[in-house]
Amino acid sequence: MANIKFIAVSRSLSGILDYVTNREKTVERLISGVNCMAQTAQDEFEAVKKQFRKTDGRSYYHIVQAFAPDDPLDFDTAHEIGLKFAKYFKGYQCVVVTHMNTAHIHNHIISAPIRGRVNPLSKRQV
Repeated sequence: MANIKFIAVSRSLSGILDYVTNREKTVERLISGVNCMAQTAQDEFEAVKKQFRKTDGRSYYHIVQAFAPDDPLDFDTAHEIGLKFAKYFKGYQCVVVTHMNTAHIHNHIISAPIRGRVNPLSKRQV
């Protein structure tokens, strides 16, 4: 069973996206976007904030979904669980990244702070 924890914002949006997508912690197939493309998430998050004139305030929400070391799942299954969890935030752009560098598999979910219109140009909408 997974534990869910909301993490206090301590980095810039670019800083947290760099941290969670660090290739020492994950691989390309375990980096996905929900209602956005993971590779352009920062620009997409900021574009939605500008569109709705909410450029000040919170830049993102950071959620960690951690599994016990003895949970019988692999990285791909954990990633799919993270994607399903992120879809509960209907209309929000999220980046889901599964980390492989610790004894327990865990997902980082970075969510845009406001619900916006889904980018119709995004090729990787989940």
